[in-house]
Amino acid sequence: MRTVLSIGSASVDIKAFSYQEDVQNAYREGTIDLVPGGVARGMAINLRQLGFTTAICSVVGQDIFGEYIRKNLETAQVRTELLRTSPNGTTALFSVMGAQGASSSCIYSNAILSQIAVDADFLQKVEELKIDTFVIDSNLSIETLEALYALKAAGKTFGKHPLFVFQNATSPDIARKTLPWAPLIDLFGANEFEAAAILEEAPGSLLPTEETASRFRALGYRSFIITFGDRGVLVGIGDKTWIEKPYIPSSVVDTVGAGDAFASGFLYGHLRGKSEKACIRYGLACARETIATRETVCGILTAEFLENYDHPS
Repeated sequence: MRTVLSIGSASVDIKAFSYQEDVQNAYREGTIDLVPGGVARGMAINLRQLGFTTAICSVVGQDIFGEYIRKNLETAQVRTELLRTSPNGTTALFSVMGAQGASSSCIYSNAILSQIAVDADFLQKVEELKIDTFVIDSNLSIETLEALYALKAAGKTFGKHPLFVFQNATSPDIARKTLPWAPLIDLFGANEFEAAAILEEAPGSLLPTEETASRFRALGYRSFIITFGDRGVLVGIGDKTWIEKPYIPSSVVDTVGAGDAFASGFLYGHLRGKSEKACIRYGLACARETIATRETVCGILTAEFLENYDHPS
């Protein structure tokens, strides 16, 4: 079984939602939830629940939010040797505000993530933990990304297997950051808006088609997964392409974390040598269960749960 290091954001998400109409300058009754978030944190916990040994490399502040994130990760049995506490930064925050019939508005504050670095301590702990899989969040600085991909390019091995890299596009505004290293990425993950940003298309204009897959391959991506919400998923592995419909739950509670859940389920199967169709089914199951909860990580996702999942026809 592989040992995974998830590198990037560990944040606190503030989610506000109202069923009342979104009117400018209006006060509306609704719900406000404070939950642990962040791409790196979510992937680390998802993959831990699915049976992998996982660790996280991130930075939190010396504040109540940092303590909250650290405790959440330790409770989930994610290794935290590389979760550093900054003496001069504040824990990353991600705020989502939504209303009935309107698009959500997102604001984030994650300057602290610039302190994530590939230094001597990082290399020592990666060696000690025998890490063989990097799950990378695009929130990292260019310098840190460059250092991580230099390890991949050099064929560096820390564990039993050659280093495998999963790269997450993370958000449309930073989705193009890792383009220079596309040929070094073993598996790339994006949603439709991030994929549109990469291809320099208008948001919402991209379709899950063979043409889209071909355009990604032309950029150097060898294998990739792109989620399109209720239009399904596009998966390219080598020169093969799959386009699959989503598994629709009885109710959609919150879509935040669904893309990371799909990636986690797909990666679970991929790293265990399962067929591409099986990997897609695992990913769709993880996404379906995650959007049925307010949490960014669905607590019922385990390897046993996925292997016995009643996949919708």
